[in-house]
Amino acid sequence: TRAWARREPELARPAAPSAQRTTESPESPVDHNLQRGTWIQAIGAAVVAATSRDPELAGNAALVAVPKATRATHESFAATLGRGLANRDEALQVDPDSLRRLDRIDVVILDPRVLRTAALRLAGLRGTDEKDLTAWESAREMLATGDLRPGWHPVPGRPGTEALVAPAPHPLAAATLAETQRAQVRTVTVDDSAGLGVLRPAFDEIAPLTGDSIDVTLLHAVRDYQQDGHTVAVVSSAAAQALSAADLGIGILPDDGEPPVADLIVDDLSGVWRVLHALPAAQEATRLGIALSTGASALGSMLLIPTVRGRGPEPVALGAAVGLVSGYWTARRVITAPLPRPVPVEEWHAMSVEQARAALSSLSRPDVAPDTGTAGRHVVWQFLDAVRDELSDPLTPVLGLGAAATALLGAPLDALMVGSVLVSNAVLAAGQRLSAELRLDRLLAEQIPPAWKVTIRPDGTRDRVQVLPEQLERGDLIEVGPDDVVPADARLVELEKLEVDESSLTGESLPVTKQLDATPGAELAERRCMLFAGTTVASGNGLALVTAVGPDTEVRRAADLVTSRHGDIGLTHQLGQITTRTWPLSLMAGGLVSVLGVLRATRLQQAVANGVSVAVAAVPEGMPVVATLAQHASAQRLTKSGVLVRVPRSVEALGRVDVVCFDKTGTLSENRLRVTEVRTAADHSRDEVLRCAERATASAKGQSHIDATDAAIVAAAAQVPGAVASGTADAHLPFRSGRPFAASVFGAELTIKGAPEVVLAACDHVAADIHDVVEQLADEGLRVLAVARRELSPAQVQSLSADPDDPEAQLATLAQQCADGLTLVGFVGIADTPRAGSAGLLAELERRQVPIRMITGDHPTTGRAIARKMGVRLSADQVITGTEWEALSGTEQERAVAERVVFARMSPANKVQVVQALERSGKVSAMVGDGANDAAAIRAATVGIGIVAQGSDAAHTAADVVLLDGKIETLLDALNEGSQLWQRVQAAVAVLLGGNASGALFAIIGSALTGQAPLTTRQLLLVNIVTDAFPATALAISQPRRPMPFGGRGPDEKALLRAVTLRGTTTASATLAAWFMGRLTGFPRRASTVALVALVSTQLAQTLLESRSPMVLATAGGSFAALALLISIPGISQFMGCTPLGPIGWGQALASTAAAIAGAAIVPRFLSPAEAH
Repeated sequence: TRAWARREPELARPAAPSAQRTTESPESPVDHNLQRGTWIQAIGAAVVAATSRDPELAGNAALVAVPKATRATHESFAATLGRGLANRDEALQVDPDSLRRLDRIDVVILDPRVLRTAALRLAGLRGTDEKDLTAWESAREMLATGDLRPGWHPVPGRPGTEALVAPAPHPLAAATLAETQRAQVRTVTVDDSAGLGVLRPAFDEIAPLTGDSIDVTLLHAVRDYQQDGHTVAVVSSAAAQALSAADLGIGILPDDGEPPVADLIVDDLSGVWRVLHALPAAQEATRLGIALSTGASALGSMLLIPTVRGRGPEPVALGAAVGLVSGYWTARRVITAPLPRPVPVEEWHAMSVEQARAALSSLSRPDVAPDTGTAGRHVVWQFLDAVRDELSDPLTPVLGLGAAATALLGAPLDALMVGSVLVSNAVLAAGQRLSAELRLDRLLAEQIPPAWKVTIRPDGTRDRVQVLPEQLERGDLIEVGPDDVVPADARLVELEKLEVDESSLTGESLPVTKQLDATPGAELAERRCMLFAGTTVASGNGLALVTAVGPDTEVRRAADLVTSRHGDIGLTHQLGQITTRTWPLSLMAGGLVSVLGVLRATRLQQAVANGVSVAVAAVPEGMPVVATLAQHASAQRLTKSGVLVRVPRSVEALGRVDVVCFDKTGTLSENRLRVTEVRTAADHSRDEVLRCAERATASAKGQSHIDATDAAIVAAAAQVPGAVASGTADAHLPFRSGRPFAASVFGAELTIKGAPEVVLAACDHVAADIHDVVEQLADEGLRVLAVARRELSPAQVQSLSADPDDPEAQLATLAQQCADGLTLVGFVGIADTPRAGSAGLLAELERRQVPIRMITGDHPTTGRAIARKMGVRLSADQVITGTEWEALSGTEQERAVAERVVFARMSPANKVQVVQALERSGKVSAMVGDGANDAAAIRAATVGIGIVAQGSDAAHTAADVVLLDGKIETLLDALNEGSQLWQRVQAAVAVLLGGNASGALFAIIGSALTGQAPLTTRQLLLVNIVTDAFPATALAISQPRRPMPFGGRGPDEKALLRAVTLRGTTTASATLAAWFMGRLTGFPRRASTVALVALVSTQLAQTLLESRSPMVLATAGGSFAALALLISIPGISQFMGCTPLGPIGWGQALASTAAAIAGAAIVPRFLSPAEAH
């Protein structure tokens, strides 16, 4: 009521015309479950009535089939969420059913206008130099005092100068888009004239503007997606038609104008974020409700058995109550989740040092008290969270239902054992996972360089203290020096000859010279008064005020816009798919055992109990433990090879990689230039070219860093005796913007190196074909510098005498002497140094038939040349540029990534699009990069791989796998481990499923012959633990007996089916043989014990056929010894339903095993070679 009253003035305004959905809405999972429940209810009641002639029992059967928990969970979630949103004044329901549709939303269309605020900012100037600070100050004053609208406006007092005024981005825009990524919904917007800027990579589709109307474009997008069968949510403050046509319209109240025609009304993007945050929770609540309903009906149906105590509808009512509580708590987690921190929108680069100091000093700092006792509790909570995650496995509800059914049918101890196995598996897997994660955290902490925090005392003295980057806060003063990694974004306040390598952020290979003057309106790469986290200081020193830390830095903000959507990676998911297909077979086996028991006149309750025990035993409950331990074992093994696995579940995906994408600069290359080609002009030697090029280079004495091009020339000249000058130049003219050459004078000799078109124009007597040489070198992907010289007359040398009052006069005179009269000496070709191992890596990937894609910001000629030098076979039409890429439609981009190899002139956003196009086309992609400009693409790939040679980059923060020490060739180790992991796990799965299949087959045959399952629930659980879980785990984490060459693409389901069939048949045959012999020579309990020994020993022997590693041998021996002890100790033997065996019993079991194993070893010899392996 309070929420309605607060918004009543706005909602009372006349509403705009509305539109309706023109296609039929897809059926929701809840409706589908309710409809299915209705059919089951009718059929079940009719069958019970016909067979029992009892109206009350038939009525109970109808009540049992009612899916109460589905509806209760769904309604509880929606009601709790709606009340919570209203109480927090974050959203108001206009349509009472709106929140019930959250679980169906799979497309979110965002009006681009809601991603901006009403506040305006200066975006640019024209009619004057962009670096004219006085013009910017005038424009800023105009913005502060005037009532302006977005667009160009004349600047007062500056004739001919105009300022571009644009809306400021919303502080929660990035967080809202990140939430759509987390919810794994398709995110769509419109490409309007104001542009999307850095938010562009976060969208799956950007619809072109239809005419001048954003509203019309949004409506068309809604109609198109609904026509394709999607359920669409629209977020807008003005697009009334799109909001009303959507399945869920989220309207943001405008400051003025008409109220939106929407299902949900929110005040701003914080309410939108909360609703988007509820999407995965709504789907979780629906899945939970359906599972609870299914389980409750299954348990209720067992209570319909006359000899079982209880009434059928009771579990259904209990399931509904649990659903109400579950829906409530699921919604409460959404409501109580903290809102994301707004991204600071201050433009620190546009402020002077004084303005930045004042703005930062006015910020309030959080008052955080030190916590002295949370470390232990923190680890405990981590462990409990890990246990909860392990229990979220799809097997958990199946085994839990089996345990509950076992208890209802009169075997509470057996139910307790089933539950104990379930919990112990989860605890074991969680403990191993937590241990590995803590070890990984320690390794990652070693990769983070410290920061130097500076404190200025009242007397002006400065204290320096070393801190971790995460301990910094906005407004702190930090100091950086040569080779330091910048720990946070910061505004420079003092500097001395400071140059920073920002290639990891911007892709610019040359160091950036920093300044104190503000750079308003500048793009990220031109903000020379700022330091950015993750970049490396090349030379000089500086003091700076921290402006952003952690997730608020430019590096992290760019990467966080694209989050990984690959919930399908990891052994748990992959094996979960196998489990999903096998557990219905388990239910069928249990049902068949029950039916056979009834046909053999077994009491109904006992027959059902036998069926439940077989169904529970046939479920491979060891699968989650095998998955967790195998992944962490692989991750630990790779660490020894210099490969740090940040996300262990990604190792599995490495074994399924279809294509590998590489960044070039810093990844396939070292981002270190070197001279690779020297061409001489007439009458000059190679040594002369290098000597003159070195003389034209600035002296590196007294500098900690020189230009990368100069460093390459000096390194090449150092190999030539006498080429490196012993002293400093009498005069030197450096490179600068607008002057693409450098020159030096030693005595009477002037040497020059620079752009060929400039230097050649100043040379006399140039050969006619000399330009062909330049073009040839450029076609090879080289940066070409022309080298020339001239002899100066005494008068010219005298004119270069430095005037201490006018140093620019010397430079101007020297520049004039470089304009003509030069003699061409030759050319040097400079290229990036390929990383050691890159060519071999690409060759090996080609041999393995794993395609590669090179994505670079370089010129297409350079990219093509580098690819060919590294051995990539490439045709001219396999290169595409960023401009050509952006002109393609989504379908054309998918075709391009299949056909093209080199992607040149690609921006960071283009890199993301290339990876996403590969993923859309069904490829499992790996993206390898080294810098922040690769981070978003790394996160978008199935497997993100960062390479770290020095410092700390955003790439390895976003990556799943990190190649340490710049060793790119270790990628092969990672791919091999992923492939071998699948071989080991496939063998382990064969153990689990083969053992369960043999037990189920034996139970079915035994029930057909005697009406009773030969093995009890406890014995079957013993088999699962002793025979399956421990040996399978050992098999999964040990080295395979026959190493498989790379080339597999995940699990080979045909080979797995053959292995399970052979294992199940072999084990069942041995068990049946031993059982028959035991029945002929003794009573039923002894026969079951002999069969149990045969089953376990046959399984263990087949495991040893697969691998005889020390761990497998030890586990198999320990398992057999444990079985022998359990059978031989009288009290325990009786508890397990066994009896101690004598020599004859052991001989019968082991003889059956020996015969079966001999058959298992011989049969593969008669198969084809492909089947045998």
